[in-house]
Amino acid sequence: MMQKTTGPPGRPLLPPEAEDEILTALFTNMRISSGEIAAILKKYHVSCDTELLQDRYRKRLGQRLMASIRDEQGQREVLARGGEYIVLECCNDQQALQAIRRRIQSQMNGLEVSSMKVGGRIRVLDRFLSRFRKAG
Repeated sequence: MMQKTTGPPGRPLLPPEAEDEILTALFTNMRISSGEIAAILKKYHVSCDTELLQDRYRKRLGQRLMASIRDEQGQREVLARGGEYIVLECCNDQQALQAIRRRIQSQMNGLEVSSMKVGGRIRVLDRFLSRFRKAG
């Protein structure tokens, strides 16, 4: 069963009405587009400071640039730790490298769990389709 989360401490929360409307739409249709979410948030006047949005945009562009730096085999040369980027081949900070590895491992574990969940659902649908085809 899916449950809603409120996010990390110190992060602004959505108006309860907006969150309820988004989750109602999601659970009614079992999907919701990012455009629908944006429209609901706009309806409840959820907005952000323009300069903050510009800073986020600039950081996202910088993040894309850092992610694009690859070696000859296509593997990333630069990875993030907190708010800084580190060239792996030049890093002698064992703690920084361990923190990066823990973050990557955590992301991999989360993706593996999600992949298994998707795989389980695909197997259910495959069994359903198989039975449906035999019956038809």
